[in-house]
Amino acid sequence: MIENLKRTFMPRRLRNVLAPLFLAAGIAALGLIGSARAGAEEDGWARVDLSAAAAAPPAASPSCSPPCSLPVVLSENFDNVTPPALPSDWIATDAIDPDGIFWQTSNSGLPSPAADTAPNAAWVNDPPVLSDKRLDSLHFPFSAASPQLTFRQNFNLEASEIDPNVGFDGGVLEISTDGGNTFHDILAAGGSFVMGGYNRTIAADRGSPIAGRQAWSGNSQGFITTVVSLPFIPTGGRIRWRMASDLSGSNEGWRVDTVTISWCAPVPCQTPQPRPTPAPRPVPSAPPSPHATPAFTPAPRPSP
Repeated sequence: MIENLKRTFMPRRLRNVLAPLFLAAGIAALGLIGSARAGAEEDGWARVDLSAAAAAPPAASPSCSPPCSLPVVLSENFDNVTPPALPSDWIATDAIDPDGIFWQTSNSGLPSPAADTAPNAAWVNDPPVLSDKRLDSLHFPFSAASPQLTFRQNFNLEASEIDPNVGFDGGVLEISTDGGNTFHDILAAGGSFVMGGYNRTIAADRGSPIAGRQAWSGNSQGFITTVVSLPFIPTGGRIRWRMASDLSGSNEGWRVDTVTISWCAPVPCQTPQPRPTPAPRPVPSAPPSPHATPAFTPAPRPSP
């Protein structure tokens, strides 16, 4: 269940490409990225036009080195569907389902604001009973080395009012590299937070499905930016946002919006061909000087 997004993903244009070498390599690179773009369009990811840098979310554009690599950015903002539907191939499941409420798109309610980019965001509630609610991204259309995930999140999940390090209900980020069969916490899988990482540890004595784990909990006070350096993602990989609540207590829930995954795609590098060395021009003979003494040839002697 997810949407067909506003698709405008394209590689950043090569600017100030003056030399013939860079021009030739750029043409080859754009052809390769164009093929990837077409595949991503079919697989449901939106396209981000990196030339519109001001509109790109924080850290959306990776730092690549043209002409041997170019940036690719795929995104989802949940705005091309009607709530509560999810975009195509996004999957909401409840491993523990006390109330029949799954992850869904939402354009109103709490926590506020309802979306980072209007009108919609993905949202799930935080019930006063045991639950385990999961949102899996659509599959990754092709493999990527050292990708970066950026998203905006707004959460208000039950946490200790006494200890700022303890959460009761919380959210975690997980990744699957086997097509969604198994998931692991992003940190255990080799990822790392660049900003906006986990802020609490879930209490171990209240029955939470993620007891003892680092997580997002408490109140983010509106949307915040999270940036994650991901491990290698193979074709078919998925990202999961997982909210788990314990045996009692509740709060407003969790919103996720403006999701982007970016990486540098390698492209063929062309080796410059050396210019042929021109043949040396013949040096013209110097004209005789008008003051030169003519060569003297003696007259032959008469025979005796």
